[in-house]
Amino acid sequence: MNSQNFFILIFKTILKPKKYITYLFLSITTIFILSFYLHQLDLVLNGNDLIKHYQLSKIEQKNFRNVETIIIGDSSGGNAIDALYFNKLSKSNTRNLCLTGSWGLVGSLGILKKSYQVNSELKNIIIIHTLDIWNRPYAKESILELSTVGDTIKKIGLKPLLGYLFNPKEILWNLDYLKSRLFKIPLSSSIDKGYDYIHQKTKKFSNHKKNISDTTLNTLTISKSKLLELQQLQSFCNNNNLNCILMNGPIHSKVANNSKKYIQNLQTILHNKNKIIYIDKIFEYPNSYIGDSYDHIDTTYKKQVTYDYYSQLKTHLQSRF
Repeated sequence: MNSQNFFILIFKTILKPKKYITYLFLSITTIFILSFYLHQLDLVLNGNDLIKHYQLSKIEQKNFRNVETIIIGDSSGGNAIDALYFNKLSKSNTRNLCLTGSWGLVGSLGILKKSYQVNSELKNIIIIHTLDIWNRPYAKESILELSTVGDTIKKIGLKPLLGYLFNPKEILWNLDYLKSRLFKIPLSSSIDKGYDYIHQKTKKFSNHKKNISDTTLNTLTISKSKLLELQQLQSFCNNNNLNCILMNGPIHSKVANNSKKYIQNLQTILHNKNKIIYIDKIFEYPNSYIGDSYDHIDTTYKKQVTYDYYSQLKTHLQSRF
């Protein structure tokens, strides 16, 4: 059944070809306009939207102009660094702006650019990414979500941008959102304001509800696309004379022990390819310190791990005064 026959079946009327084409054109145009409008609403439809909104809200606060140090990266950094405690240790006004791993390094770059746009006096950019992120593909959606139109076209082209802005799937996603609000279905993720990051799940390694067996990263390879993301990130740091410091996220000690080949290879590549400060220490912790993922620190130990990171960072930190 073609679209014209479908129209006749529904509305019990026969359209002349000219009117049919006009109605079809108006219908398609309406769908694309509605899709664009819903996209611009930027509602919290999933966990990635949630953390993006939460971190961007910090940048939008008036006192962000007084911030000296930001932590960017993924959930390994979001769960590892207590910004208030880091502020106390370093005497440097600090915000933790970490996203999640699916945003990639270009997601961190997007957060950095938005931070720098508000506060060009930033002194320290601490970049923390989990060890296995270097195996993942190029995070195109992060560019679409966090970059300017010009940057997006330059990096991935006009066609993906238009497809993103006028995506009819937005209608379905927003209908699901409306349904979840009407039936009070909570998102799978929520923000713990006290912990300053996403709530961890109840099943953790620390409470023995999750177990590490023979998990290894040795089967992973370093993605060329991730090194491209790193190049873009470090170019922005160097072009703007920013003190950017790259660090590894924390990891379960058993996974680290099972992944020595991968880790050694990664450290070698990052020392060769990286053009910003790279601290290659592996922050490995026992089972009792690990939360709901092998690279998430349990909430109980966030301050202690923050101190461990600060101990490695303190000689590299700059001060505004």
